[in-house]
Amino acid sequence: MKKILVFDDEEAIRMLYELELSEEGYEVVCSGNASQCLELIRKHNPNVLVMDKKMGKYDGLEVLRTIRKHFPALPLILCTAYSSHDSEEGDKGVDFYAAKSSDFEELKVKVKAALKLRRAT
Repeated sequence: MKKILVFDDEEAIRMLYELELSEEGYEVVCSGNASQCLELIRKHNPNVLVMDKKMGKYDGLEVLRTIRKHFPALPLILCTAYSSHDSEEGDKGVDFYAAKSSDFEELKVKVKAALKLRRAT
């Protein structure tokens, strides 16, 4: 079973993603804490990381850089509240973007694409 790690500071979002992705047959692990997220990556070796771009307590792009430093091969989907994405200098390690929405189809499509991705280490 493929494993997805969801990192978002909003518990309701984590719960919704977990429900939607579990229904697709994935094992889902969730975190709302940056240091816990890094530990969960080490512990669970997920196939894909889905994370929020804007998090109140954390700088999502700083966490992204840390993740890329330690886990360069982990496919990463960055979620944003905006339907169009303006790339920033700090988010170069992103493999896919998904808009936060009540329709989870885009996220599901991006997860499937990320599972096919093989990043060089």
